[in-house]
Order: sequence, then C-alpha cells, then structure tokens
Amino acid sequence: MNVAEFHQNIDQIWDSIEEQLEAQDADADCDRQGSVFTITFDDRSQIVVNKQEPLLELWLASRLGGLHFAWKNNDWVNGQGVRFWDALAEACQAHGEQVSFA
Repeated sequence: MNVAEFHQNIDQIWDSIEEQLEAQDADADCDRQGSVFTITFDDRSQIVVNKQEPLLELWLASRLGGLHFAWKNNDWVNGQGVRFWDALAEACQAHGEQVSFA
C-alpha cells in the first residue's frame, strides 16, 4: 500500500465509522482534524483514531488503552491478530455504546 492508498483507505474507514454510528443511533459525535478522528460520547469520554503515515498504521486509543493496526491480508489487524473493527466495537462498548461494525 502506498501513501495515497493509505490515506484513501483511512478516509473510507472514517466515513464508515460515522455512517455506522449514525445508522445505529449511537449517542456519539465524530470530528476530524488532520490525521485525527475523534468519537466523543455523551459523558464526554472519547475514542481517538489516528493515522500514522510514516508507519502506514492506524492507531486506536480508548478507555481500554492504545492499539496499533497494520494492513495485512486486506484487513487492519494488530500484532495479536485482532481486527480494527472488532477492537472499535469493544472500545465503544467500554464507553457505553453497544454498536457493531461491518
């Protein structure tokens, strides 16, 4: 994956997060600023997803801690094989929102 493909892929992920949270009526607001995507919940807690261009990685920070994901076999996975979408759903649950991501 080159840098342009990386940014395009991440932008699609961010679009999908917003769409899926809205479709499931999650009580969360999304904001994009540069390389950082923030999900803010009703209690003002946040999940931060950011793109790390130098490493071509996607990072996720929440109440559960921080995770780094790399593009492998057409999916974003971390070193333990956890998919980004599964980790994001678990993080949302820790912040009080029961959602699932396709």
